[in-house]
Amino acid sequence: MTAHWTIPGQRWRLLAPSEAVAVDVRSGLLAVRRTAAELRALPAGTPVVLLDHRPGGRLRTRRIAATGAIVVDRQYVALPSLRRAIVVVEDSADALRWACWSLVAPPPGVTWAHAPTEAVVRFLRRRPRAAGSLAAGRVVVGRPP
Repeated sequence: MTAHWTIPGQRWRLLAPSEAVAVDVRSGLLAVRRTAAELRALPAGTPVVLLDHRPGGRLRTRRIAATGAIVVDRQYVALPSLRRAIVVVEDSADALRWACWSLVAPPPGVTWAHAPTEAVVRFLRRRPRAAGSLAAGRVVVGRPP
């Protein structure tokens, strides 16, 4: 028997209650409205996990929370992405700073992509909050009011 969280793309399950309802944040012009409607259809107090697989998830999840459809308990950033998360860290300045300095590194070996990757790592170490905006993965744990 394999635990669900060991499957790539499912590691976020360690961060949420086992009975949480997973809601994917959709793309498109009406994505925020559709996700908010889906959250409003849930009973009040139901544990919910919003999953955003695209860069810019911080802004989208803030817009969803601003509609009043969810009360946010915690927010996490998956690095480098939610589908291929190596590390999932809380979206706070101190936690992102620690993760960028301690865990984020360019892959070993000399390849054509090594220099650009190293430049991105250096940028994230100087501005760790940018990782929360640029990362293609966001996990928001909360509940409908």
